[in-house]
Amino acid sequence: MTMRKEYDFLFGPAHPGSGNFSVMLKVDGERVVSARADPGYLHRGLEKMMEYRSPMQNSVLSDRVCVLEPLAWNLVHAEAVDEMTGADIPERARYLRVIMAELSRIQSHLIWYGGMSSGIGFDTGFRLAFGYRDYILEAFERITGGRVYPAGYICPGGVRKDMPDGMEAKILKVLGKAEKMRMLEKFGTPSLLSRMKGVGVLKSKDALMLGATGPVLRASGMKTDVRKDDPYEVYNKLDFEIPVLEDGDAYSRYVLGIREIEESIKIIRQSLKDIPEGRLKRIKPTFTKIPEGEAYIRNEAARGEACIHMVSNGGENPYRCKIRGPSLLHMIPVLEHLLKESQIADVPAIYWSLNPCPADMDR
Repeated sequence: MTMRKEYDFLFGPAHPGSGNFSVMLKVDGERVVSARADPGYLHRGLEKMMEYRSPMQNSVLSDRVCVLEPLAWNLVHAEAVDEMTGADIPERARYLRVIMAELSRIQSHLIWYGGMSSGIGFDTGFRLAFGYRDYILEAFERITGGRVYPAGYICPGGVRKDMPDGMEAKILKVLGKAEKMRMLEKFGTPSLLSRMKGVGVLKSKDALMLGATGPVLRASGMKTDVRKDDPYEVYNKLDFEIPVLEDGDAYSRYVLGIREIEESIKIIRQSLKDIPEGRLKRIKPTFTKIPEGEAYIRNEAARGEACIHMVSNGGENPYRCKIRGPSLLHMIPVLEHLLKESQIADVPAIYWSLNPCPADMDR
């Protein structure tokens, strides 16, 4: 008679494949019997902090919602304040917002590939991804003054400042370098495929039931994207596709991100070509009070739907601010679902294929 003995196995928070996040695995040999996500290692209380700061101060604070894509959260926050104040955003500022948000999406996907490649032992992918990301960070530094944190570049009313002279040519050069990331889809080495193909399969019905959004949902066959379904800024004027794959495994999520980078490049090039001259902020003086009311904004960030619900009682600061990021659902119900019955060796590949941002869930 074979005796079965289960053990608790802790994945993180010091594990290089988990970041500021932990998962308690119950294992039987090399097989994962069950998994329990354990967030909370990066909690900062951003939502409460926003109640004690003005909208302009919060535009800088919104950088910290997810360090991996701060400009996306700058945009969500700015749009919430704009809706509540009735701000008329200049057309040039809207195009600049889209350009910066898509550059942020590309560099975020590059971080994703770097972390995922490192987690599965694909060192070449890690070096390529972080090398190309640095070109985008250099562009961020010239435009916003910060490499990683843009200091609230996208702010209520528009953007803080214009691009410096010659920046359009610089961005186009950076995009030419980022296009080379498509080579990662062609690598398809036996070791890469064996670590990701058929691993962590998420069926479309399970993805919907568990609340998946963004690339995780699209890799499972669901064609949905807020930029198309509910356009904001100038996305309704731009021509781009929504990549969708059917297999729902870690490799599909890996490939989908590469194709999304290609679509972001297409969006930025169109925006640079069509961007008009004009103002960068509304003419009205900076507001001192937020009109009483509420706003709910949802955007398509690199990891999925990024949402903010803001409430004002007529004071200078928001009365309440609730942030809903994609990582909370991806890293708790989706991850726990995918890890069950997997192998211990597959845990890093499954984890990183979901493109996690622990800061987003521990706000």
